[in-house]
Amino acid sequence: MDRRTAPRQGDRVQPLWYDVAVADPSTTWTPREREAVGRFDPSRTVTREILAPIVTLACRGLIQGVNRLVLHDGQVLKDARKKAKERSRGILTVSNHVSLFDDPWLMACLAKPRWKDLRWIPVDALNFFSTDTKAWFFGAGKGVPIIRGAGIDQPAMRFLAERLQAGEWVHVFPEGTRSRSPLELHRPLKSGTAHLIQAARPLVLPFHHRGMEKVLPIGARWPRAGQLVEVRFGDVVDSAKGLADRPLDEITQWIEDRLVELQQRAEREG
Repeated sequence: MDRRTAPRQGDRVQPLWYDVAVADPSTTWTPREREAVGRFDPSRTVTREILAPIVTLACRGLIQGVNRLVLHDGQVLKDARKKAKERSRGILTVSNHVSLFDDPWLMACLAKPRWKDLRWIPVDALNFFSTDTKAWFFGAGKGVPIIRGAGIDQPAMRFLAERLQAGEWVHVFPEGTRSRSPLELHRPLKSGTAHLIQAARPLVLPFHHRGMEKVLPIGARWPRAGQLVEVRFGDVVDSAKGLADRPLDEITQWIEDRLVELQQRAEREG
């Protein structure tokens, strides 16, 4: 990605997409939030090319080796990504969120072990970009720092929309946080996902997973072995054919309805 030589924050060159004046017009961001977002660098580097397959394969070893993963209709994701590539369209996947490490442990099992094939994903800036070391590691995994409660008009949202417009893959947990009741969605869903759909008009693929809450239950310090993780995919929808033209609340409700349908299907089949 193109870089600019100014302005600087200390010795750090800010990525082109980051502009404090645009990002924080109300000056409500704290210094820690500004610093966290300012650590983000989306550049593709040799180090990241090397690190991506190592981390991806390690995650697969945990979920597919130590535990067991079943992808119901797994071809749907492969076909969706192929269709998106052929049409030069971005693809937005959305799912429920039940474990701290749904990403990257589970998401690594859905992508090829190459940096360019990984998804971009919004992550909490203060948790994942609070230090240079964390920013280096999670930035290498295509995490994009977002400030909770700052709304949709912030750098991370614009960056994710740009990635979709460029034909890349973005994944979002529309609940905005982990559900404390793994068999229920954390409601109401956040409107940010609907905003991305309006802004980028991507292909949209919802999916539901269960079992990650047993691999790493809330409060557990270490992952467990021998658990079954199941993923069920919905239908791929071209949001440019009507969905993206709806109001934000209607798109958000559409997402919720699709995830509830998949959850109910999991309950019936489980």
